Amino acid sequence: MNYGIVAEFNPFHNGHKYLVDSLKQNENSVVTAVMSGNFVQRGEPAVIDVNLRTEMALNSGVDLVLSLPLPYCISTAEKFALSGVTVLDSVKCLDMVAFGSESNNKDLLFDCANNLKSPEFNSLVSEFIDSGVSYPTAREQAVRELYGDLQAELLKNSNDILGVEYVKGLMSINSDLDVTTIKRTGAEHDSESGTENIRSASLIRTFIDDLNSVKNFVPEESFAIIEKATENGKIIDYKKYEMSLMFKLRALTPEDFKKLPDVSEGLEYRIYDAVRNSNSYSQLLEKIKTKRYTLSRIRRILLFSYLDITKELIEMPVPYVRVLGFNEKGASLLKQCKEKSELPIVTRTADLKNLSENAKRIYDLECKARDLYSLCLKNPDVCGKEMTEKIIIK
Repeated sequence: MNYGIVAEFNPFHNGHKYLVDSLKQNENSVVTAVMSGNFVQRGEPAVIDVNLRTEMALNSGVDLVLSLPLPYCISTAEKFALSGVTVLDSVKCLDMVAFGSESNNKDLLFDCANNLKSPEFNSLVSEFIDSGVSYPTAREQAVRELYGDLQAELLKNSNDILGVEYVKGLMSINSDLDVTTIKRTGAEHDSESGTENIRSASLIRTFIDDLNSVKNFVPEESFAIIEKATENGKIIDYKKYEMSLMFKLRALTPEDFKKLPDVSEGLEYRIYDAVRNSNSYSQLLEKIKTKRYTLSRIRRILLFSYLDITKELIEMPVPYVRVLGFNEKGASLLKQCKEKSELPIVTRTADLKNLSENAKRIYDLECKARDLYSLCLKNPDVCGKEMTEKIIIK
C-alpha cells in the first residue's frame, strides 16, 4: 500500500513517528510525505530548515519527501490541505491519504466535508461573519445550526479540522485516492499536556534550546539532528525574524497591505496604524487582533507582506512537484511517479528552466524566502542555499 501524508514536521516528533509506524505495519507499505518548507501554516518560520526536517522524516520511516510550494504552506487550512492533496494526487502512484484524527471517524469526516461544500452552509457562515465573529467560529456555529452538535464538535479538533479539509480537497479535484485515519494519541495541537513521551510540536518548539527537555519527545534520530543544529546555530531565532519583519512592515503603505491575501474590508488601515504605533511584534499582533481576525490569520498576512506573496500567487494552481529526499523504497516509487505524474517533477534546479512562467515565479519566491530564512538563523547562512542544497538520499 502506498500512503500519502501532508505534514510540516516542525520538528518531527514521536507523534509523527507513531503515525508513520502505524502505516508501515506491513513491510511493503511506502509512505510519501508532502512537507512544508521553511515557513509554515501558522504564519512563521519553521524552527529548523527544510533539509534537516526532510532528513528527520527519512530517518524515521518516511520513504519519499516532496515539497509543498511556499504560497500554499502559509495559506489557510483549506488552501493548505487542498494543495497538499493535489500534490499527492498528481503523482498518480499512491493509494491513500492518511492523517491523524481525534475522532477517528471516517464517515463523520466525509459527511462534514460534504456539508461544508453546501450553499446553505456558506450562506450561513457569511451571516455569522457579518455579525463580527472569526471564520473558525462562524464555521462551527453554522455547522452546529445546520447539521448538529456531533459535526460541530468535530470542528473543535485541530487534526479533524485538517482531515475534513483533506477530504473536501480530494472531493474538489475528483481524486481517486482513498482516505485512512489513525487515532490521534497524546498531545493536542498547541497543548501543554500529553503522554509520557508525546508533546505537541508547538510546545516542543518553545523549549527547543533545552535539549534535555526535547529528548523525551522526539525520535532518537530526530534528536541527533536537533542537537547538532543547536550546537551549530542552525535553529531559527524568532527575535531576528520579528525585527526583520517589523523593518519590512514599516516601509509599506495601506495600498501595499491591501494587495495581500486575506486582507479585505479596510483591514489594511488597521494593520498600517498598528505598524506605525508598535515597537514589537507581540504588541503589533495585539493591536491588530479582533474577534473577527484570529492571530493565525494576522500572522499569515504579515508573513505574506514579508515574502511579497500576493493574492494572485495564492490562487495559482500548484505548478510542479519538487523532490526533497528519498530512501531506496522512495526511489523506486519516484521512478514510477516520473512516468505517471500529471505535474512536472523537479529533482534538479535545471529542471525548472523548461517549466511555465508561473512555476518559475514560485521557485524565485522560494529562493528569496530561503535567503530571508537563512538570515534569521542564530548563526545566519549565506544566500543561495535553495539553489545549492542537494536532495537528501538515504
